[in-house]
Amino acid sequence: MRVSGTTAGCLIVFAAAAMATLAGCETPPPPYVPKALAAPEVVNCNDHTGHNASAKPWVMGGTCTCTPSQELMAKLHADGVAVGMSAADLRAAYDKGGIKLGGDGHQWCNGLCPAGPHVVLGGKCMAPPTPGTEYYEQVIFAKRPVPIKQETLSTSQ
Repeated sequence: MRVSGTTAGCLIVFAAAAMATLAGCETPPPPYVPKALAAPEVVNCNDHTGHNASAKPWVMGGTCTCTPSQELMAKLHADGVAVGMSAADLRAAYDKGGIKLGGDGHQWCNGLCPAGPHVVLGGKCMAPPTPGTEYYEQVIFAKRPVPIKQETLSTSQ
């Protein structure tokens, strides 16, 4: 079978286009670099990490984003922080600041709720982020800190 010059030219162009498409221009991924075996130090504690000793509540200008509870208040009082305040008083301070605490009906939102992003990232959400996510690392390990104007309580220590 004989192929005309025009058909041969078309076949060559088609073959070249097919090879270019299959070969692609995608760059290879960077070399694999595993994460460190030891996790970085927790900067902003929360309900998943547990309370960092001597960390003040977020609403008082600190780095504690734990949900107020009797257990948390006992730890804060032992550190000399928020002495004379109850968990209800601390919750009221967060409510006054427009901060939405984590709990029933407000959890696992990862800052995508109407109050989001997380307070650490400049929002009004204080639901603990989902462990193991990039968002968790941003919030807990302060990978992307955002300066925030915070109200301080008149009863803060």
